[in-house]
Amino acid sequence: MSRTKKQTNKSQSDLRFGPGDPSGFTAAGVAGFNDLNPAAVVRELLQNSLDAAREANRVCAIIRFEIEKHPINLVPGIDTYRSAFERAVIDQKKIPRGKLPDHATGVVGAMSDCLASSECTTLFVLDNGIGLDKSRMGGILADGLSIKGSEGTGAVGNGHLTVMPASDLRYVLYGGRTKQGNMIGSGHAILASHKQNGICRSKDGFYIQAFTKDLFNRYIFPRNHEVPVFVRRKLEWIANEWEPGSGTVVAVPGFNWFREEGEPLWDMVSKAAACNFFAAFAEGELRVEFRENGDEKVLDKSNIAATLEKWSTERNKRRGFPAGSGALVALETIKSGENVLVDTDIGRISMRWRLLPQGGPSRVELCRNGMWITDNPPKLKGNRFADFKPFHCLILLGASDGEVHRIVRKAEGPLHNHLEAKKWLSKEEKTALDRAMEAVFSKIKEVVPPQDYEQFQIEDVLAITSHGVSSGGRRPGLVGQFQEMRRPPRFPSILDQQDSEGGAGPADPENEGQGGGINKNRRGRGTFRRSGHAIRFSALPIPTDKRSYRVDLVPGEKTGGSEVRFALDESVDESCDPFGSEAFVRLKNVKIDGRPVPEKMLALNEEGQALGVRFGALDPEKMARIEFDYELPTDIELADDVPVVLKTQLIRRAPNSKNQEVS
Repeated sequence: MSRTKKQTNKSQSDLRFGPGDPSGFTAAGVAGFNDLNPAAVVRELLQNSLDAAREANRVCAIIRFEIEKHPINLVPGIDTYRSAFERAVIDQKKIPRGKLPDHATGVVGAMSDCLASSECTTLFVLDNGIGLDKSRMGGILADGLSIKGSEGTGAVGNGHLTVMPASDLRYVLYGGRTKQGNMIGSGHAILASHKQNGICRSKDGFYIQAFTKDLFNRYIFPRNHEVPVFVRRKLEWIANEWEPGSGTVVAVPGFNWFREEGEPLWDMVSKAAACNFFAAFAEGELRVEFRENGDEKVLDKSNIAATLEKWSTERNKRRGFPAGSGALVALETIKSGENVLVDTDIGRISMRWRLLPQGGPSRVELCRNGMWITDNPPKLKGNRFADFKPFHCLILLGASDGEVHRIVRKAEGPLHNHLEAKKWLSKEEKTALDRAMEAVFSKIKEVVPPQDYEQFQIEDVLAITSHGVSSGGRRPGLVGQFQEMRRPPRFPSILDQQDSEGGAGPADPENEGQGGGINKNRRGRGTFRRSGHAIRFSALPIPTDKRSYRVDLVPGEKTGGSEVRFALDESVDESCDPFGSEAFVRLKNVKIDGRPVPEKMLALNEEGQALGVRFGALDPEKMARIEFDYELPTDIELADDVPVVLKTQLIRRAPNSKNQEVS
């Protein structure tokens, strides 16, 4: 009797830790995906579901996010998890003299707090894709093995660890249902190595029935009625609500809202989905549903534009993912841009392009299978487009594009938000990709009209971009070339109302003829007098140190009322306001031609920080050299190893009777 009972227990599904090498709570394999950026997690969930829906020939992929609170004891395998966690903490403390390493205390603290609570929050993500079978489930739990072919967007088996940090338990469960009605389940928890009955156990626990001795078929998974109710009830919901009833469930117990305090979950999900999958939404290939506390929300083709409009003031990419402003511009290019086909040696490339009526820097972005990948494709750097009218272009690759699609997918990093051709491609593949992108450049050169500098009219600002120092060395600045940056008049900022000596600045255009009064209830960033003709203006920024620059200014003709500022290059576009005071670096130790600049020549903000240098008239026969140290704006942080790229801006200010610019 006892033997029968023992055999039954052995075949029951549970969280099982197999043998393994010693590892801590912050093992390198986990740390590589330990990024709680909502965009990274949502992208991973959406891309896998989108690929599964395409494989199932769905017209539209549906991905549903649900939040539920429940007793923690409902989490499958939680008793075994708790026991393994307690042993792991005790055993790990033996290594560094009785206490955990400093970098492990945060992970252990989050796990302890979650286990100590009687209630648990779980994020469920459901899709209407092809579902899971034994092979696909094994691929999910693999490390570095992808079960997807070259037609996929993501890489199940490589990227599933991206979701792990969203669980304070570092425990994710999976379930799948095929259209034939077969169900399968499993789960993966990551703790730390520990001893059990004198045997060293791995950090990885898997919710399975048993291990096998087959290297590539290691697990016996629970199936059908053996799948835990925690997951099975969601699979049954899919069967009842979505035809033909196949799909997948991802459950994230101990969900931590990406540790973004105060931001609604729907805002994080919808923003990440809209900014990264605008191409799929625009084609009607994707629908995202959301339920929390009985509240239902939807994002699809009908409201993608309105959703991106909500985030249109966001200008900077966040940790490598597109900002709302850029995604909105890209969506407009998909809607109204001209479709062009480019024949290359490795396949035909489809792209859409349009002129930017409000000006701004030209750029080319690449999407694959409906997901944004990069705004920096090889051979398509922005400085190659200086002689073109400002434009935006989207390369739209699909699985049917064959070899070019395969090579681009292979060149993507694990988060699929950039290309690393040197790292992932063979020499032959890299050469083929470069040639394909050169073909795209040739087509752009063919269809985009050139810039007519003779008839060029400057309305506010000339901005010369310095490409500064990058990982590949210094790249040349745009010497003697510029782009038009049109924008409507705005109300002056405090800096525009006062010069360094307290004089009045340019007047509010709406109050002309009324003493130059300022409407103090309105906010703005400055109004500048329009010039009626082009100014030839060169700026060659030379980085001399980490936070120092030297800039040679060469005006092509005489100018009056000139002020020069230096702003962070944010890859701005027509949907942004690139010239806000918050974008200007703070200047220190300013010298002109080797001599310190007097304070009366500096444009100061209300805190007394120098934002610019007031030259007055610039002599076309003379070069002016500016040397300065600088500090970043207080609300902008850049890592020490990130190259700082500045724009040199020549501002033509209106003269006023109370203050004449210093020559």
